[in-house]
Amino acid sequence: MTNFIHTFKQQMLCIICCFSFLYTQSQPSYLTEQAEISVLTCGTGDEMYTLFGHTALRVKDFNQNLDVVYNWGMFDFRTPNFYSKFVKGNLLYYLDVSSFSDFLNSYTLDNRQVIEQELRLSYNEKMAIWNNINSQLKGPKRYYTYGFIKNNCTTKVVDVINNAIQKPLNANFPANNHSYRFILNEGLNAHYFEKLGINLLFGYPTNQQNKLIFLPVKLQDALQFNQEIVQKEKILYAKKIEQKGISLNSVYTLWVIVLLIALFALKHTAQKIYFLATAAFSLFFLAISLYSQHEELFLNMWIFFYNPLFFLALQFRNIKMLFIAIALTVIGLIFMGIELLQVAAPLITLHLVYIVALFLRMRKILPKLKVTNV
Repeated sequence: MTNFIHTFKQQMLCIICCFSFLYTQSQPSYLTEQAEISVLTCGTGDEMYTLFGHTALRVKDFNQNLDVVYNWGMFDFRTPNFYSKFVKGNLLYYLDVSSFSDFLNSYTLDNRQVIEQELRLSYNEKMAIWNNINSQLKGPKRYYTYGFIKNNCTTKVVDVINNAIQKPLNANFPANNHSYRFILNEGLNAHYFEKLGINLLFGYPTNQQNKLIFLPVKLQDALQFNQEIVQKEKILYAKKIEQKGISLNSVYTLWVIVLLIALFALKHTAQKIYFLATAAFSLFFLAISLYSQHEELFLNMWIFFYNPLFFLALQFRNIKMLFIAIALTVIGLIFMGIELLQVAAPLITLHLVYIVALFLRMRKILPKLKVTNV
């Protein structure tokens, strides 16, 4: 049954993509006074790329038999070297248009909530938005380089709206007044290991104070905060709550794993394996931060926290190297930020346990070496 649904979704996507070309070519050159423009906020899904939801613009003009959705979140899995381009930061996303019914059916099929906020706009503002999005759709601006925070489906909609209205949306409101990392973490409590992975990859820049409206739910909140721009709000599809059993995608699962690994902390072989693994993680994060153009991946504190000097100190029994490694770990801890410390507490605790165990081993080894030398 799951395979059937997956195949059906793929077929629906192909149909929508095929017909999007027809929509692109058949757009009217103007809107009537009765036209409506709405922001659509779509809920989260189970796939990794759906964990933050989605934002799109709906344009409805029944006088011209027009009801379409503009969507800046399109990408092509068939792009050569898709994953390397995504990590590098030069993967092209693009704007597309589809019928509203196809769009809504797609999210209904995925059981993802869809909320509509109709905007209160003058006719000139509607036309400014209409001309802007159709200019993008038919020109080179249709394609853009995706950015996790600064250039995504939500920021594109925010830009289109702000370029048309006299008073831009205010990004400084209580629900948005946090760090980038805090906002990213907010909606991921039910997906702990995905949240952990994101926090491991994202570097120091995400600890900074947020100045943008970059997530779908935050644009929804922004419109509610700037109430004068919202004509009305309604739920187009309400997610059906499915009862689920006990989930292993939890911080408690990681704590159990950490406790099991910590039991072997005093074993020499376990220390070698552990510090070799953490050294590999440190070098991996270093390679990613140097390779990627995504600003969010720069200055990854795990490079310092999991630095390879621990493994080298163990191998060469060098106490001075151990102290340098500990100093780098402390620097990493200081600049991680409270949100990252909270999410990665099990991993941090495990690392500190192994550092203490290594220190005790080194303190036992050194006196023996001194006696031998005499």
